Amino acid sequence: MKKIIKLFAVVSLLSITMASTIHAGVWKQDSHGWWWQDGDKSYPSSVWKWIDSDGDGMAECYYFDESGYILTGTAAPDGSTVNESGAWTDQGIVRQRASNPAAARIINQKGLELYQEADLKSSGLPGLDISADIQMNLSYDWLELPVYMNMLLKYHDLNTPNMEFLSQTKMDMLGIRNSETSFYTNGCYYLDAGMYEKYKMKIGYEDMTRNITLGGLTGQFGDFLHNVQIADGDAGNKILFYSSKTEGLEKHLTNFYDEIWPTLSDSNYKINRIDGKAVISPEGYFSKEAISIYMTITEEEETMGMLMNMDINYNNPGKAVSIEFPSTEGYEEVIY
Repeated sequence: MKKIIKLFAVVSLLSITMASTIHAGVWKQDSHGWWWQDGDKSYPSSVWKWIDSDGDGMAECYYFDESGYILTGTAAPDGSTVNESGAWTDQGIVRQRASNPAAARIINQKGLELYQEADLKSSGLPGLDISADIQMNLSYDWLELPVYMNMLLKYHDLNTPNMEFLSQTKMDMLGIRNSETSFYTNGCYYLDAGMYEKYKMKIGYEDMTRNITLGGLTGQFGDFLHNVQIADGDAGNKILFYSSKTEGLEKHLTNFYDEIWPTLSDSNYKINRIDGKAVISPEGYFSKEAISIYMTITEEEETMGMLMNMDINYNNPGKAVSIEFPSTEGYEEVIY
């Protein structure tokens, strides 16, 4: 999908410190447990380490305690979970990453193909029902500014006389709550921006389609996939974990800030990292996404950090979408 209403145009791995993948070494065991001996006879301690134990090109991540033994079947000091073999897991799935350039090229290409195929199939749907929870946290010295957003978008029969959509956004910042609702039905576009700002206008479905830029968030990072892992999920789902190359992402996401947080579009910002997870249904549609964006923002020689977490649900993709509209009473008519 290429853009589902501009409000959806953006963006969870745990923020943990992990060492480089190990290519040489051996597992050792004594009466206290398992530990890893590197090629130079040293051993890791109080650290995460990626190790390709079986040489299949994909490494798992292990946490070694202060004495150098791996933790098993518990939580690491940073809260991450490790299974009975000591491997880091995310919701029961063992996390992996390529341990050499050749393996990285192969798995990244497979991930890109899977991502693009799901994007193509999802973007061909005549309608979607999407909900998203977004949490942003802006930090500067002692200041922490949290922002919470909930977004809903439903549409069907795009660019046809039967086209309809409903978009709802709720925001909570410093205890101040704002909401906005817009929808299109029976050839009329309605906007309720709160504070008695309620407008409607007659507009043809073709013009409406061009103006609202329907499409989807999914597919936004296809050109930037990196450090890919493909895993099997429940009920036949495929799960695609990835991080994104950061070069060029600032320009790529500018339109998002123009819509979500206009003041940021006038700031200088740098994307430090993007981590994502996409769940693909057995039918080949995107069904869930989780995206974390880490960045720094500079304005008037002041630098701030920002973390944005997005959880997106594509509800029953491939199924018919029905919409229950708010009342159309009390809107002031304006000329398009």
